[in-house]
Amino acid sequence: MATKREELGSAELLRKLRLAISNQAEEVPDGWKTAAQWSQEWGVTHNAAGIVLGKSTKLGLMECRKFRIMSRSRGVYPTPHYRVIPNGNGK
Repeated sequence: MATKREELGSAELLRKLRLAISNQAEEVPDGWKTAAQWSQEWGVTHNAAGIVLGKSTKLGLMECRKFRIMSRSRGVYPTPHYRVIPNGNGK
């Protein structure tokens, strides 16, 4: 069994690791775009793009994944990104 001192050391290590991970933005692979980027590309409102993306994801036409990116107001923040599924023909 770990001593109290070792447990505190482990907890401190975990805290430092989480802090380091949370402050680093990820590289977003090609083809992945935020709802804002899709809305701009499609020429629709952000809300309209979100509705289309949500339904397309449920139908299996697009997929969603969160990437940690630098936001304007929150610093590094996990943000949903979407991409078309190759040969995605729904469920």
